[in-house]
Amino acid sequence: MNLRAPLLLAAAFLGSAAPQAPPGFKLDGDRWTTSDAPRSLKGILLKPAGNGPFPALLISHGMGGSAETFSRRKAQDFVKWGFVCVATDYTHVDGKGDRKEFGASAENIARAKVCLDLLAGLPYVDAKRVAAYGNSMGAFLTIGLAAALPDRIAAAAITAGGVNPVPGFPAPPVDDVAKIRAPFLILHGSADTTVPPERSLLLKEALDRIPVANERKIFDGVGHNLHQEKAEEVRAAMKEWFLKKGVLKP
Repeated sequence: MNLRAPLLLAAAFLGSAAPQAPPGFKLDGDRWTTSDAPRSLKGILLKPAGNGPFPALLISHGMGGSAETFSRRKAQDFVKWGFVCVATDYTHVDGKGDRKEFGASAENIARAKVCLDLLAGLPYVDAKRVAAYGNSMGAFLTIGLAAALPDRIAAAAITAGGVNPVPGFPAPPVDDVAKIRAPFLILHGSADTTVPPERSLLLKEALDRIPVANERKIFDGVGHNLHQEKAEEVRAAMKEWFLKKGVLKP
């Protein structure tokens, strides 16, 4: 069930502990906006029927995707599992601009934090069961977010993503992985020429050294559009992972 009245979310924040609703926050149906400086954001918020408490999932799109396209389509599936789903647009929404500001950039991590703050103020969200999923540039962002805010992500899953040996790229540097505490599911196509599988192997090896629980599954012969080409298998693997890690309950 989608939220249908702006007053519903406004009321949900009354009396809640910090963090509060993002400044300038407005909800219209299942679409939200913020208008407060230094950034104005927009996104989607979908929830299951009932009062919860529900787990929540931040969904992060890749380059050329958006909250309304990639994230909404994914949310329509994930909400059926019992997730409250939230998403926003990132700097790589149209693929224009400085690529160093794409993916796991400071700006995108700040945008993702707004989404987490939004979830934290909702009485029907279980703050201990907030997970993250991202694809491609959104996978980079998911890794960077889990490193930047290690106490706020209970579990994560990525498709077609990984880390870079050195900083200065949309993918976070491998050294940042040492800060991660969330268990990671890593899904990658063996024929991905956009984000080579070696990048996700580097992530796994870094998580193993901490150690942080993780699983990496390679799909033979599949390219960068793994999330589409193997959609059913990706969804099944993610659901199993979130059940295994206690984010979802049987």
